[in-house]
Amino acid sequence: MSIFMKISILLILFISLNILSIYTFDYKDYFANKKESIELNEKNSIFKFFSEDFFKKPTYVSSNFVITKNNNKLFLSGIFSSNEMAKKITDFLKINNLENITIVENSQINKDLLEQIVELTAILKDNFEDNSKISFDGNKIVLEGFLKDESYRELVNITLSKISNYEIQTNIYEKIKSVDLNQENVTKDDELNKLNNNLQEKKSILSKDDVQLLVNNLFITDKISFERKSVEPTEKSKMLIENLSIILKENNSFSIEVGGHTDSRGNKELNKKISQDRADMVKEILISFGVDKDRIRAVGYGNERPIAKDDENGLSDINRRVEFIIGD
Repeated sequence: MSIFMKISILLILFISLNILSIYTFDYKDYFANKKESIELNEKNSIFKFFSEDFFKKPTYVSSNFVITKNNNKLFLSGIFSSNEMAKKITDFLKINNLENITIVENSQINKDLLEQIVELTAILKDNFEDNSKISFDGNKIVLEGFLKDESYRELVNITLSKISNYEIQTNIYEKIKSVDLNQENVTKDDELNKLNNNLQEKKSILSKDDVQLLVNNLFITDKISFERKSVEPTEKSKMLIENLSIILKENNSFSIEVGGHTDSRGNKELNKKISQDRADMVKEILISFGVDKDRIRAVGYGNERPIAKDDENGLSDINRRVEFIIGD
């Protein structure tokens, strides 16, 4: 028998055995055993960890904190998830130092809260006496301390009115000089009346720089913005303009310049017209809120007075702005 015949016979036998194995194999029994094996392994394997433990939400603890003013500096203390997180908060709120920090790894702080109190923190530093503070405990913001001047109270109230979703408690006092009641023919009521009259007089004779500071503080975190391709301010900006009108009406001996500015993109003359139209619109809104029109000067500067470098396309969000300058 030739080699070719032997190979052919062996090949036929191999194919026949495979066909026989396929048709006689018990597939139902095999897969039933396989399924049991897989289910058993899943119950005791890493799959159980991922399905039950890994996706289980941790219990978070709210970060409580206190911002205190001392020696004209701000100090932050409280509960935070890490020193790095506490440092980020001090940078964001422009706080000078950390003190009495407690680290609790599963604590968290809401970014929305920080964005809402950044302006309040600046007011604490600029307008309050030492030992004043802002504290947060769960869902309550507490502002307490002595104002440097009663005239700043309205600015504080405006700032607090912008905060939403948190309970607010205030204990705000005005720092006044002690009263000498030992003088002859001077009663306590006389001195208190004198103090009240002095407060009213002081409130009515704020300097131009004082009023400018009030206006600047109003726009620390927000600026006047407009609807897309329009001279109409956004609803949020109209609220800012209304708050500005309150300051101007309470200090009605000063004028104000409303300056419109653009970036350098586009035609220079068109930019100047757009900035003038927007300044005029802000002026009209101030008048609608009761500010004397003769006190307001609206000027469109276009891109003539940039405060930052535009990019290669002439764009700069910082340069697109409305500025308010208090005058005599």
